[in-house]
Amino acid sequence: MSLARMALRSCRPLLRSPQPQMASMHLFSRQYLDGQISMETQSLTARLSGAGLLRTQGLIGGKWTEAYDGKTIEVYNPATGDVIANVPCMGRRETDDAISSAYGAFNSWSKLTATERSKCLRKWYDLLMAHKEELGQLITLEQGKPLKEAMGEVVYGANFIEFYAEEAKRIYGDIIPPTLADRRLFVLKQPVGVVGAITPWNFPLAMITRKVGPALACGCTVVIKPSELTPLTALAAAELSLQAGIPPGAVNVVMGNASDIGDTLLASPQVRKITFTGSTAVGKKLMAGAAGTVKKVSLELGGNAPCIVFDDADLDVAVKGAVS
Repeated sequence: MSLARMALRSCRPLLRSPQPQMASMHLFSRQYLDGQISMETQSLTARLSGAGLLRTQGLIGGKWTEAYDGKTIEVYNPATGDVIANVPCMGRRETDDAISSAYGAFNSWSKLTATERSKCLRKWYDLLMAHKEELGQLITLEQGKPLKEAMGEVVYGANFIEFYAEEAKRIYGDIIPPTLADRRLFVLKQPVGVVGAITPWNFPLAMITRKVGPALACGCTVVIKPSELTPLTALAAAELSLQAGIPPGAVNVVMGNASDIGDTLLASPQVRKITFTGSTAVGKKLMAGAAGTVKKVSLELGGNAPCIVFDDADLDVAVKGAVS
């Protein structure tokens, strides 16, 4: 039985009471429910912390790091307004150091064999799936989607890592028929370098794995800038990447001042690619900013999911279809 039903049952003997008493009981019921939800939030954060998945610092060069000026931002449970955690409000200096760490790790990570990188990614996939329940709860806690959908996102997101763990072994080149008899022409595919990955709040795990998976598989290193609304899932995924044996510096996470972080990624000549999912307006700014250092850019912009229901539609079927 739900807490709401329990609270309503406890109020039934008073439903014939005068209006002021009814109002006070409604207030009591709401306070009771809010208290229960807040206790659930505290219990869940304690479980996540015990599992080592509630990280509240940025990740730079394999080290968990506070903002250099000590500033923080609050992460809220959107269902209750409870503060889940405080995370660093990072800016230019922290982003510069994250880029330097990624650049330093690029040489060794890119020189690993495809099989070695594949093994690391496969281990990361295994860890994501092993912690499916905790990650799903964390997504629900900070993003607000129902637990069933959150668990589905974990599987969906982990599948990107599994896919690219196998694709890492199939980065083939090309042999081209030469124009001269004593020449041999071929194409070798090489990693571009450091990748800046900027991700949205609505899929806090899957949008990271979809960008980071192929980058790591190719031998690139990454600086992730998650949404300041949902940074905890990104940090948990990064923690599991370290446990999987992906070397320090290959995956970095900075969050906080979006404008400063984005501008720093754009200005750095060490960052060779930007990948972004979000608004069209920000995408235009990133594309223009990337021109100065001739970065490669991958953009997914302005997404929406319209659902048109006509007058003669079966509303029950329409609602089920929209929700699913």
